[in-house]
Amino acid sequence: MDEIRQVQVEILGRPFNIGTPSSEHDTLMQAVQMLNDKIAAIQSTGRIIETDKIVIMAALNLTHDLLKLTIADGLAIGDFERKIEAMLKVCDDALHS
Repeated sequence: MDEIRQVQVEILGRPFNIGTPSSEHDTLMQAVQMLNDKIAAIQSTGRIIETDKIVIMAALNLTHDLLKLTIADGLAIGDFERKIEAMLKVCDDALHS
């Protein structure tokens, strides 16, 4: 089982402690970097100054980017996750019998 550890990250100049499995540390750090990059891009336009609106716009932009990728590649994330869960259940059942 993957150990959960606390990782300190900084978003919008504020520190956050986030619990993450060790195996997901690198992707968490990539996600934080992507979020900070989107926030910086929005801030650089100078049109939005309220912090909560900046964060919402960054989240919306990242979600939109993800949806464009999944639609373009014909990949439905929910379907993919369900298939993985089903495969894991089959493996677990086989190991326990």
